[in-house]
Amino acid sequence: MTDYILITSVTAEKLFGIFEESVRETCAKDYSAVQIDAWIARATPARWQQLLSGDLHFIAAVNQTSGELAGFASINPDGYLHSMFVRPRYQMKGVASFMLHALEDLVMRFQASDIYSEVSITALPFFLSQGFSIEREQTVVVNGVKMSNFLMRKPLICQPSETDYDELLCVWEEAVRSTHHFLSEEDIQYYKPLVRMIYLPGVDLYCFRNRERRITAFMGLSNEMIEMLFVAPQEQGKGFGSRLIDFAIKEKGIYKIDVNEQNTIASRFYQHKGFKIVSRDAFDAAGKPYPVLHLEMK
Repeated sequence: MTDYILITSVTAEKLFGIFEESVRETCAKDYSAVQIDAWIARATPARWQQLLSGDLHFIAAVNQTSGELAGFASINPDGYLHSMFVRPRYQMKGVASFMLHALEDLVMRFQASDIYSEVSITALPFFLSQGFSIEREQTVVVNGVKMSNFLMRKPLICQPSETDYDELLCVWEEAVRSTHHFLSEEDIQYYKPLVRMIYLPGVDLYCFRNRERRITAFMGLSNEMIEMLFVAPQEQGKGFGSRLIDFAIKEKGIYKIDVNEQNTIASRFYQHKGFKIVSRDAFDAAGKPYPVLHLEMK
């Protein structure tokens, strides 16, 4: 059980107080006094009131024991994370990650494909730990004062629908052709309709989309195991597979997966994630002579 609850109603004065305390006490090691003064001077209570009246959705974390506001965050329906500030005495206590997870759930309902934000030098390690990547370092001018920050982005896991099956099949075929070199063209054409008509409808699907809403990676889950995991060739090596595996383990409690023995790259990847080989079949589920390794996380 978390030590915090979320509220969605907060005053501009409360927002400014948390913001000022956080910036002055936490960011002083990364920004000069002139920069901090300029930053605070721009974000007055009147400015927060203006933001409360716009398209941003605000949440605040409240300590369940004391009733004190520990921090707040805001995001718009497109996934732009405008602000996240935590009182210094509540930092490193799970407040920021608690709020971030709530915002991720919120924008997924708006069908945003990712969350992006302009992140301070001070907050950079936290956002990196939460799966964000740096798109660029940039210099912004705040009340005439130059400051550095980072534009960062995190793709979100979402659930595709039946209308996405053809696109999922394309990702499957591209991924198979780039990794399953032991399969013949005849094999690929044999499996292809099975994937489209039987395998995709038979699992719970989760995917990543890019900013153009194209699917870049997907995973299929049953009640017991990860049934499929495929990443488009041009998107491999970006952490999508790892994040899908982590989602299956942490959010769905699934600890089993099968992999073709000849797919050595995938086998090493799953073992690196903590899976262990527990058994082996000489034939795959279709009865073809492609050995399958059964892995579990102990």
